[in-house]
Amino acid sequence: MDNNSSAIDQKAVDNFKQALYLDGSEDDGLINTYIDNAKQYVQNAVSANADLTKYQQYNFAVQMLAQFWYQNRGTDMQQTPYQVVSMIQQLRGLVD
Repeated sequence: MDNNSSAIDQKAVDNFKQALYLDGSEDDGLINTYIDNAKQYVQNAVSANADLTKYQQYNFAVQMLAQFWYQNRGTDMQQTPYQVVSMIQQLRGLVD
């Protein structure tokens, strides 16, 4: 997994924006940061050493979590969305 958060993963950002029907590029850096942090969040919640990128649940959890953070920025969030928790639990079962 690439931990270089300074480079924008334009494909991931474009997929994110397509899912939320977003236009323009003014938030690309912010979106990329959310995606990078969501990758780390899911990775750490499941297993620091496992290659999760081969599982669809990983990509789904990352996108859902990044979208949640983006849509709720400025809001005091107390809980991780149920769908993300569910995907993390499934991934734990796959890598153990």
